[in-house]
Amino acid sequence: MSSQFNLSATKRDNLGKRSSKRYRKDNMVPAEVYGATENHSILINGFELTKQSKDPQFYSNVIDIDIGKTKIEVILKDIQRDPQKSNITHIDFLAVDKNKKVNVNVPFKFINEDKCVGIKISGGIISHIMTEIEVTCLPKDIPENLEVDVTELDINQSLHITDVKLPEGVDLLHGGEDKEHDTAIVKCYKPVEEVIEEEVAQTEESAEAAAKEPEEEKSKEVKDEKGDKE
Repeated sequence: MSSQFNLSATKRDNLGKRSSKRYRKDNMVPAEVYGATENHSILINGFELTKQSKDPQFYSNVIDIDIGKTKIEVILKDIQRDPQKSNITHIDFLAVDKNKKVNVNVPFKFINEDKCVGIKISGGIISHIMTEIEVTCLPKDIPENLEVDVTELDINQSLHITDVKLPEGVDLLHGGEDKEHDTAIVKCYKPVEEVIEEEVAQTEESAEAAAKEPEEEKSKEVKDEKGDKE
């Protein structure tokens, strides 16, 4: 484990939407801790939570929560935000045992995109097909991220799950067992060429001209009929 976070919490006595709104006005974020011998409904200081949650490691690392004299080790399970203000409105944690493996999503970190052969030489574009993957390991071994080096990736080439080097003590929960499950996580492809606007304009002009021809011919026929009568 590369870093440790600590949050102070108090027990939440009043439940329900009304109480939650009142707590949020006081900048206290309602939270739940699951998986321990008993579940805990708690309140966390909003300023403290906002500050620590700005660190990307917060989302895939073990967090110590102090509830009075009780300390619980947890990992993040779910987080809810205000869709307009993006501040955290509710958060769920999962209690963990330092001696038991946990399943956690770890983000991929794509490196050396500025040196990628497919981009620099072939003019390609990188597509991130997967951004994270679920692994299983002891809490102390949870990695901050899994690096994926795209330096040698060329046009129409992909890197798959089995191309990712896993840290010691970390295993994939799903995928990579065989070719069928060896999912691509990043690909380099050649962008589709844009249609030149001049060609589009010429096509539109041709269509308009073709539409006008029958009208012009009809007008000419009417004039010719008048001339014959005269």
